[in-house]
Amino acid sequence: MTYIGIPAAGRGFLLVFATLIQLMYIYCIIRMIDIKRYKPDLVLTVIMAVSCFIILQMMTMIQQGDLKPSFEIPMVLLCPALLLMLCFVIFQLYHISRWRRQHISAMSVKEAFDKLPAGLMFYSAGGIPVMVNETMQEISREMFAESVRDGETYWKIVRKTMTNDDVPEDKAIVKSGSGKAYSFKNSLLHIKGAEIYELTAVDISDEYELSRKLADGQEKARVLNTRLKALMGTIEYVTMNRELLALKSSLHDNIGQCILIAKRYMYSPESVDKQRMLDFWRDNIRHLTNDEPEEWELPYYVISKEADRLGIKLNIIGELPSASELIPVVDAAISVHIGNTLKHADGTEATVAVKKTADGVEISFTNNGRQPEGEITEKGGLKNLRSQVEGAGGRMEIISQPAFEMKLTLPEP
Repeated sequence: MTYIGIPAAGRGFLLVFATLIQLMYIYCIIRMIDIKRYKPDLVLTVIMAVSCFIILQMMTMIQQGDLKPSFEIPMVLLCPALLLMLCFVIFQLYHISRWRRQHISAMSVKEAFDKLPAGLMFYSAGGIPVMVNETMQEISREMFAESVRDGETYWKIVRKTMTNDDVPEDKAIVKSGSGKAYSFKNSLLHIKGAEIYELTAVDISDEYELSRKLADGQEKARVLNTRLKALMGTIEYVTMNRELLALKSSLHDNIGQCILIAKRYMYSPESVDKQRMLDFWRDNIRHLTNDEPEEWELPYYVISKEADRLGIKLNIIGELPSASELIPVVDAAISVHIGNTLKHADGTEATVAVKKTADGVEISFTNNGRQPEGEITEKGGLKNLRSQVEGAGGRMEIISQPAFEMKLTLPEP
């Protein structure tokens, strides 16, 4: 079998040309199957590919000298046939490219899935990954120095290394070594009767940094608020002491005037109004002999004012202990109760009920705030209060359910 009109140098070129056309047909068939093109186009393309393959095999065998039939391949037929096959495959590739631009294929979904800025992974109940985008793989390599291989194991590692403990079981916030923070969420989906887990990861570095600064600011504000409250109490005491000092100075001056008037009366009785002198003396003596305490000298005055400043209505039922040994303990208990009502229960009223007993006094502390979610752990103010109560020979009991109540039993000194 020979090539009529084809020089020897052109035979190799034709063989390479036919091979390239055959590869284009193979690619075209694969892409058409992938995008599920119409069956007639696919069948016609397969027929053209088979024809191209037969011609290519014959040209290869002739080139190697293995095929020597009695007929010849004229150049006038061979070249147009290859050109026709080339035009047809280019036409099909053009339609495939146009179809891809106008339709969403599985490959398009995978490409978009990988380009998502958030990490996304779907895995089955056994932990086998179904789909994992590139962002999730990058996050895994950044935090754990390895790619995702098992969904369940990956989620357990995330929960183990999370930086916060007050989040639901399906969420986690993890901070990587580079300083970035990621928020994870694990959801269970039901797709066609099967359980599929969806794990997402979002970069929240900016929000995490802002929340950290906010927490630091709140802590500083809390410290400043505590100092301000202490300062307000100090200012109140300083004001009261200043007023007391002014009262003492005024009384001192008045007594001095009484002595001077009495001295003048002794030397010259007719120069002094005796009745006015006696009235002046009586007024000053009445101030000196008055044992009734001022309002600010009464027990629990400061703590009641503190409750008013904090916006807490303090209800006292019964008579609070007046023994000097018990006043500091009860005062501290009311202060702790007001603080916990405001900070932990978000309440607006604090009630203190006092009941006299044969051995001493029982005091019950309640509020109108929200109820505790579980057992209350004594720390800070409650822990210090228990030490004070037991130091005074009393008992302290904390009741969490069904409603909060703190009971103190104090002995009569």
